Amino acid sequence: MRSQSPSTQRGGARRGVALVVVLLFIVAFGALALSATFLTANANLTSKSYDKESELRYVAEAALAIGKSRVNTNAAVLPDTGYKTLMSAATMKSADGTTLPGVKVNLYIGPSGSTSGQFGRFASVISEARDLQGNGFVRRLELSQESFAKFAYWTDKETNSSGTVISFGNGDNIWGPVFTNDNINILSSGATFHDQVETGGTVKGANYGTFDKGYKQNVKPIALPAVATLSKLASYASAAGFNLTAPTSGDENNTRMRIEFLAADLDASGDSVGADEGFFRVYTLASAAPVTWLRADWPGSGAAVTSVTQCGDWHKVAGFADKKFFPASVHKTTWFRSMVQAGGLTLPQAQAESSATLATIMNSANARCYLGGDPHLVAVQRTAAAYPFAADRQKGGDDTTFTATDPNGAWTLFNSSPAPKLSLARKNDAKYLFPLYRGLNPGSQGVIYVSGSVAITGVVRGKVTLYSTATVTILDDVRYANDPGLGNCQDMFGIIAGNEVAVANNAINTPQVVATSGSTYKNLDDTKDLYLHAVIMTLNTSFRVEDYSAAPNNASDCLGSNDGRGCLFLTGGLIQARRGAVGLASGEGYVKRYSYDRCAALSPPPYFPTTGRFSDNRYYELDPVAFDIAKYFKSISSGP
Repeated sequence: MRSQSPSTQRGGARRGVALVVVLLFIVAFGALALSATFLTANANLTSKSYDKESELRYVAEAALAIGKSRVNTNAAVLPDTGYKTLMSAATMKSADGTTLPGVKVNLYIGPSGSTSGQFGRFASVISEARDLQGNGFVRRLELSQESFAKFAYWTDKETNSSGTVISFGNGDNIWGPVFTNDNINILSSGATFHDQVETGGTVKGANYGTFDKGYKQNVKPIALPAVATLSKLASYASAAGFNLTAPTSGDENNTRMRIEFLAADLDASGDSVGADEGFFRVYTLASAAPVTWLRADWPGSGAAVTSVTQCGDWHKVAGFADKKFFPASVHKTTWFRSMVQAGGLTLPQAQAESSATLATIMNSANARCYLGGDPHLVAVQRTAAAYPFAADRQKGGDDTTFTATDPNGAWTLFNSSPAPKLSLARKNDAKYLFPLYRGLNPGSQGVIYVSGSVAITGVVRGKVTLYSTATVTILDDVRYANDPGLGNCQDMFGIIAGNEVAVANNAINTPQVVATSGSTYKNLDDTKDLYLHAVIMTLNTSFRVEDYSAAPNNASDCLGSNDGRGCLFLTGGLIQARRGAVGLASGEGYVKRYSYDRCAALSPPPYFPTTGRFSDNRYYELDPVAFDIAKYFKSISSGP
């Protein structure tokens, strides 16, 4: 019989199964190995991609820092218009100094936003980093140029015009940023600085100072703006009809033009804080008129009643609920006696008023003095030739009895056809009001330019910069229509003086001896203190007080401290070539009470000069696809 060995059958079956299993294992391990290879390759590619992305981002952002550094080192790299290429297809190095391979960067800079500088000066640095395949990043850093208006206190020299070193001390408290190119000196009586302090020199007596935010010494100096850089302000003013030529360019005793700011209630709302309610008017002395009329200087001790034309008192007259103002010089007239008698006085009382001495008149509770051209002076401003009817001349004054031309000067005509709502609200002086609001004056760019010296007073509504090529004189309070303490930044006033800014020693700012003899002083203003809301810049010398060392030294008080002229409440900033004096420790002059207006840093006066230093404003990530630098700069810049 034929038979098959059982052992041979079993052995063949085992060898076939093993081969299949081995093959399966080989395939599985091969697949795992191939998967691992793919995963490793993918990880390497991803890692390289992330590394390249990181390098591109690093290059783009490092280039921005280079652009910012260059413009802060040399402001000339920033063009007036368009853009400039600072780097083209340049390589960059890593932190260890190794050149990054396969990465190129372009770096551009140019002005952005409103390039006129009306609302500040802005620049954009743009970096474009790409690899060899064209992939990359585009980044933009917008920079804002620091305005001088940000400083509460800035000086080039910490000495006065005589070279005497001026020091902080006596418990001074300085709010807001402080900068000087000179040394800062602090007396042992101490001073506290509540914001950043920088000096181009050193802080002498630093142990006597308290620095809430520390201080920096030996910083790069900041130069005051050159006159040439301010030349554009004249053309900006001309567009609005605000380019003025003053008769003189002298100091405060030779100023023959006055600008009076005022806020007019056009909508009968009971206030004057509307956007369209800011104006100013301009008064200029006649060629033969004395400067004392413009300034409202007191005639001096022993002055006769008939010589005092700008100071007087108030009386009730028939037909009016409110009292009217009468200069001392008209008290002896028959028409004055008749008018106050008709207002309710008996004949003896009227005769007594008419024959009163100067001391009696000026010691009345509400005795006042007014600047030349003021509507309250109607009784001495109107002539028979211009006003043939006696009733138009022989009358008491108030803020509506406007006289366009008087024997000593005239108000400047602005528009013979003013806006209807202005004519309705201010029928007497509408033609003489210069509107600051662009809706009433399309050319207004917030700049007033005066070639020569000018005096200022009044209430500022809006944002405006006054540039005088010579001296600016403060004859009375200059306030905002909106209280700066509210922090709403609605009003902002910048004063730039080619020479200096001086507070006048006149009958309004300084108490006077009003009697024909004696030494009793009388305040003749509505307040005994002086209020200034402004950022003040003097390009040549100082902000100072005229005759700061002259009497009186104990006629007023400032928050409990006896002094001659009261408090000087300055809210804003003070930028000056040299420090100027405003008073003495013995009481003459004013006591300083300065406050910082943070709105000046956030919203500086129009076209106010900048320091040249740039700081970060905003950062942007831009789409690199089809990026065109020329088109982009055109899209981010505009005119006024």
